[in-house]
Amino acid sequence: MSKAWFEAARTIGDIDIVGVVDLAKERAEARIAEFGLGAAIASDSLSAVLAKTSPDLLFDVVVPAARHATVAAGLDAGCHVLSEKPMAETMDEARDLVWRARGAGRIHAVVQNRRYLAQIRRIRQLVASGAIGDVTSLHCDFFLGPHFGGFREEMRHVLFL
Repeated sequence: MSKAWFEAARTIGDIDIVGVVDLAKERAEARIAEFGLGAAIASDSLSAVLAKTSPDLLFDVVVPAARHATVAAGLDAGCHVLSEKPMAETMDEARDLVWRARGAGRIHAVVQNRRYLAQIRRIRQLVASGAIGDVTSLHCDFFLGPHFGGFREEMRHVLFL
């Protein structure tokens, strides 16, 4: 996932990436080299990078088992946090992250990229226009069944979480 995020950040242009953290420091170093981020720090310690760089924003692309600790560390360090889905492994963890973000006065946003697809926006506009009358019920099916392995295969109802 980090590769997709680095590619997206490159298109925005006004982002200075100050650190890359991975459990294997070599992977962080490789990502820095791949994207020409020579000034960024590579580390296997999120707390060390947060302390050294004081970033405004933390991009969280960890597996769900590491999400709570990662987001909490970012919020505690004064960062806004942008996370991949799912927000947490449990509702208790999700509630805790909401509480922490409020307490820190920071935003913890979870990517909802499909919400902004042009096709989805057109459906919303059609319904809002009244063209099909009053909506009394709605049924939605999600027919994507990708299999990436790892946590997505193991979590129950991963898309709902």
